[in-house]
Amino acid sequence: MDSRPIRATAVEEAIKNGSSAAEASELAAEGCEPPADINAGMDYRRHLARVLTRRGLEESGR
Repeated sequence: MDSRPIRATAVEEAIKNGSSAAEASELAAEGCEPPADINAGMDYRRHLARVLTRRGLEESGR
């Protein structure tokens, strides 16, 4: 979503505290400020953060 990775510390804390993948993925979307450009808008990129975080957590067994 950007030129460099960011650390989603709110997601990390949520997982440590027993939150579900769905709850933690909401924090991923809320905690990012993705740039909008001609390829994708900010809302779409936040949606991607939510979906991809949830999928990754679910696949890892969280």
